[in-house]
Amino acid sequence: MSAEWEKEWLASIADIPSLGSDIHYTKSADRLRKLMREGPYSLTDLRDEPERFFAAHRLLSRFATQLGPGFGIRFTVQVNLFAGSIIALGNPEQLQYLQEVQKKGLLGCFCLTERLAGVNSGLVVNTTATWDESKQMFLLDCPDEGSAKNWISQGLTADVAVVVATLIVKGKSKGPHAFVMKLRGDDGKLVEGVSTEDMGGKTIGNDLDNARIRFSKVWLPKATLFGPNAG
Repeated sequence: MSAEWEKEWLASIADIPSLGSDIHYTKSADRLRKLMREGPYSLTDLRDEPERFFAAHRLLSRFATQLGPGFGIRFTVQVNLFAGSIIALGNPEQLQYLQEVQKKGLLGCFCLTERLAGVNSGLVVNTTATWDESKQMFLLDCPDEGSAKNWISQGLTADVAVVVATLIVKGKSKGPHAFVMKLRGDDGKLVEGVSTEDMGGKTIGNDLDNARIRFSKVWLPKATLFGPNAG
């Protein structure tokens, strides 16, 4: 990684401290959208230029004492949890989708933790994705309130999501699987069957939105499943 890239990255984030930490979370989200569209960091740098991935976090963390953790968490949700999951688990077509995400400045989130999982958060996955052979599609559903995705960072502003759900095929559980899906259409509205709820104020970091997200019988194309069996 060149010193020139670090200089370019620092220039691209230089105004972030002036935003402050008391801004509405939508303004923080818009700033990340701009950084993704115009900044020197690529969503595939985690794979192709890992030094840039670590340097971007290191240099951005300099602002944490001034701003709190909000924007830094938002950034790592975007490039690590969301894009990193696609890099690690996605097929070539899903990896190609990251180019569209970056070009349009779309925001992503990572939907794993559930409302009533308790100390088993991340281990218990009651959201289901049931394979329909006749439709060649998955039916994504939170069967009860306890299975709603909980405390999802960037969940109120995200356009797309990586969602972990228990795959059901012919009535049998195949365990947790990951899917990449659109939360919002081109008009910016949540797609049918997706609902979000603001988790409310926090002691710090309120420039970062946290959401409870519920899926109610949302049909997903076969290509949304991560891995070689998609498409």
